[in-house]
Amino acid sequence: MPVSQQLDLFGFALSALLLTGVAVIVNRAISSNPGHHSISWEAKKPLVERYGTWAVNRAEAFCPENDVACVAREARRLYEVYQSRRGI
Repeated sequence: MPVSQQLDLFGFALSALLLTGVAVIVNRAISSNPGHHSISWEAKKPLVERYGTWAVNRAEAFCPENDVACVAREARRLYEVYQSRRGI
């Protein structure tokens, strides 16, 4: 294989690698927001005090965006299941 074709192949491979890396970075920046919460802290604080942080965070991940009633209902269910299994 001539040197010019080897350089073209190397340049193509390098371009593909860089393009893939940029695509991954952009996808992570768009799709995930690590500090994102679906309900406001004012609505979350009483639920955390009543059911615990773990139950509220799991319920928040399960429920639709800004649905405080769903988060409260799911956190209560998770807390009750935890309490009942702990009593066994």
